[in-house]
Amino acid sequence: MTIYFSTATQGRAMISGPLADAVQTLLNRKGARLVVDGRFGPASARAMNDWQTGSGFPVSATFLEDEWQSLSTLGPLTAFDRVLNPTVAFEGTYFTGAVGAFDSGGLTWGILGFTLSSGALEQLFSDIEIRAPGLIAGIFGDEYDQMMQALPLRGQAAVDWAKTISTGANNTRLIDPWAGHFSALGNQGAAKSVQMDHAFATWFGRAVGYLSRYMSGRQVSLLDIAFWFDVAVQTGVSSAVSADLLAVDTAGLDNAACRAAFAQVIANHAAAQWRNDVLSRKMTFATGRGTVHGAVYDLADWGITDEVVPTPDAETRPVLSVMFAAS
Repeated sequence: MTIYFSTATQGRAMISGPLADAVQTLLNRKGARLVVDGRFGPASARAMNDWQTGSGFPVSATFLEDEWQSLSTLGPLTAFDRVLNPTVAFEGTYFTGAVGAFDSGGLTWGILGFTLSSGALEQLFSDIEIRAPGLIAGIFGDEYDQMMQALPLRGQAAVDWAKTISTGANNTRLIDPWAGHFSALGNQGAAKSVQMDHAFATWFGRAVGYLSRYMSGRQVSLLDIAFWFDVAVQTGVSSAVSADLLAVDTAGLDNAACRAAFAQVIANHAAAQWRNDVLSRKMTFATGRGTVHGAVYDLADWGITDEVVPTPDAETRPVLSVMFAAS
């Protein structure tokens, strides 16, 4: 019995992210009237229970693999589909959120922070246009030409342009109508699907590589995979960090102890201003529980535990990406 998530999260962070978004969407297709926001709160839990009753499943706070397959008519979720969700919650921008020129990324958008200055945003927009021609122009309207001219900008040029549409303390917010444009685009199925595909190809691919390099020869769990995925997204692994990770004596350590040791190494290399945040995130994956940005997480609520799973691959397209593409 594979648990995908639990709604019994009193006092802890509610389930959120692409999986919650997908289940809300599917429940609405069965007659629910939920706001699809990727946050699986009490209204979503009630709709899930109503669907369980009508579909012959026991009413409970847990959502299981066989329930997902019945509701979606799709196959089981991949490891990526499952480990993505807590990291998306930690990042805080989801599919729709955009952040202004507060750092070297210039403009940042989407579930894992696609930036203008790196070129990631340009590639993302290109793939959205291929998948849904005219969608971006229809949403951005009068700002479309300016957006298209900005997409090739890199480095400081990207930051300088992003400052012209940024506001608030440290330029963290976008002015209107830009914030609304990015929010509207992020709510489209094609944009969600493309974001998922890019997150999978870039960060999950790196996570699988880290898992192979630093935990070679071990049976792995979703907590192991989720740990390295969060590393890939938040900090990456520089050559200096890699050398220190490889120097950790893991003989006799179980996987949880390995994760804790690796978490400390990674945090030690982080900039002083971010060190506590890096450590709190990594230790949450090391132990399965923790407090991140003031919210309490028990990753078992998110279906992420130390249960052994097959070693993941970086080839199989995420199930949720396929679903969003069809929405």
